[in-house]
Amino acid sequence: MKTHVMRTRLDEHPAYVANGFIGLRVPAIPFLRGTALVNGVCGVSPEKGCEELAEAVYPVGADLAINGTWLSARPDCVRFVEQRYDFSCGELHSIFEFTVDTVTAHVESVVFCSRTQPTLTVQESTVTVNRPCALTVQAQLDPQGIVGQLRRIVRPGDAANIQSHDCDGILWWETRGALSTFGAAYSAEYEGDGLVARRRNDYGHEEDILLTQFAIEARPGARHVLRQYGSLVPGEMNSEPHWQAHRFASYARLLTFAKIREDNRAAWAELWKGRVRLIGAGERWQDMADAAHFYLHSSIHRANPCSVAPFGLSQRCAYSGHVFWDTESFMFPASLLTAPDAARAMLDYRTRLLPAARDNARLNGYSGLQFPWQSGLTGCEVSPYYCGAGGAMPEQFVIPCVAFAFMQYMHASGDDLFRRQQAWPVLEGVAEWICSRVRETARGYEIHNVTGNDESVHNGNNHAMTNGLCARILREAVLLAEALGLTPPERWRTVAARMFLPVNAQTGALEKHEGDAEHLTKAGPDSAELQFFPFESPVSQTIAQATLKHQLSLAHTYLGMPMHSSYFAVWAARAGNRPLAREFLEKGTAPRFIDPFMQFIESSKPGNPWANRTPTFISGLAGFLNACIMGFPGITLDSGDPVQWAKHAVILPDGWEAIEVECIRARGARYALIARHGDARARIQAQ
Repeated sequence: MKTHVMRTRLDEHPAYVANGFIGLRVPAIPFLRGTALVNGVCGVSPEKGCEELAEAVYPVGADLAINGTWLSARPDCVRFVEQRYDFSCGELHSIFEFTVDTVTAHVESVVFCSRTQPTLTVQESTVTVNRPCALTVQAQLDPQGIVGQLRRIVRPGDAANIQSHDCDGILWWETRGALSTFGAAYSAEYEGDGLVARRRNDYGHEEDILLTQFAIEARPGARHVLRQYGSLVPGEMNSEPHWQAHRFASYARLLTFAKIREDNRAAWAELWKGRVRLIGAGERWQDMADAAHFYLHSSIHRANPCSVAPFGLSQRCAYSGHVFWDTESFMFPASLLTAPDAARAMLDYRTRLLPAARDNARLNGYSGLQFPWQSGLTGCEVSPYYCGAGGAMPEQFVIPCVAFAFMQYMHASGDDLFRRQQAWPVLEGVAEWICSRVRETARGYEIHNVTGNDESVHNGNNHAMTNGLCARILREAVLLAEALGLTPPERWRTVAARMFLPVNAQTGALEKHEGDAEHLTKAGPDSAELQFFPFESPVSQTIAQATLKHQLSLAHTYLGMPMHSSYFAVWAARAGNRPLAREFLEKGTAPRFIDPFMQFIESSKPGNPWANRTPTFISGLAGFLNACIMGFPGITLDSGDPVQWAKHAVILPDGWEAIEVECIRARGARYALIARHGDARARIQAQ
């Protein structure tokens, strides 16, 4: 893997360093204040008044002083040199210089969030000076500016009589509105000559910075190394998260920086075995595929208590950190065969909160399970007030999408316990919801008053993707019940067989919604082809061909639009139009989603539309990966042998020769995926 070199200005968007459990924004000068988010830590948004990701204390805060002048007080004396992001292991390397009078401190810092110890962030900073000086390096936890209130602060060895040689400071914080808490702790150590004194603050008010200082008589040529171990624990996972954070920070000292770093690199090396290799596509597309892989896996983890939001933990405000249909329709399938443990965590979140989904169905007047449009800590609907009815009735396509994800994991894992204990309750509950939601008419069973996933038509009837996927889920629920020795309700079969799909009389193609006039002249991200990929909902070959033909004839109205453009490329490829498939990727996917590294570099240049915006929209990145792993290779998961999962001829975008993945994981085994353009089927080979 490449080490990407980023030459940035001090005012550019900070780098996103994460392991899925913790997400940091690390500035170009890492000793200046960064920000942190933790999966499962939410508060009441001061802007929206609803649940939202809440900022946590930055776990590896640091400062530096030369002859008593602190870097934090004189950022004008800092010269940025370089940042390098090593995608192979998630390490961010920074180089900068701090000059006071004639003394210059040269600092090289590396920071990463551990994949094997998910609560830990580790930072090592090496300082050298050009002249003798009094050098002070400082590790700190600074709660000032964090919204909420302090529950407890502990300085081990202070008046609380808590002794610890491995932890320097402990914090327990409650977020705004008391929605959640988090615990934070840190430990610091110094390596090098010239140490004069080590001190911690043991005085002052409860919101004082927790700090550890190392006073050093520095000489040219000597290396002065500050190592920091910071732990963040959500109260969602521990009733005393501050003490649990203390345990992890102390354990980190026992493990040592070298061991944590070695284990983290090994974990990333394993993840990179699921790398998508694009043969013939060119270096730029390979770089973009690698960036998509890196940012997706930086944003998911098997430890996550609250699944993953569309922007991961890269920012607090966008979508408020809520869990949408994006999770099960984009991030989940892209992770399923490359990081199945992280994919399982997304489903465990839904399973844990099934009572809330059942209550949500009852509140809406239905039976079964109604997963909310926007889900949060408790699994209840948390859509902001300005979404109006969006969180009540109309936006319900998320419900069969969640059930489809459980079905996919059931097929991919072959785990009988999962099938019985988790998949069956979800498919049964969603089947019951569908049967209580449909309305019987002379045309069959219909679903009225819904909003499609692109939200272009509100309160419409018979959204094609929703109706088609609901029919698929009912059929799967029948099959699963029979496999478990149960007798499914006959109504499930009846509704599935007679589910109404809106077919346009002029084109013979599926409409997005019944009577959707726009469908005749304009394509869009809510198009009915979502039934063909990724959801593989069965429709007649005649309708499928007419729908693809009609929608692709309107491609000019959709090129350049971002959302789902990777999926449009799959549809174009399956229709045999390789140039159009490539065009969808070039004009839709790449500019918006799959070039996050370049967007990061260019983010502050004049005229760039991404100025001051995050490039890490994980839904779009994952959609591209899903297209490459399952879409173009024509993979459909079922209960059969994984080597037989390839169901379609391999037709790749123009210029692409093959897609290869060294290792995909299914049924507890490893397989290689080779999809060469022109092959009747992709090859899935057991390793």
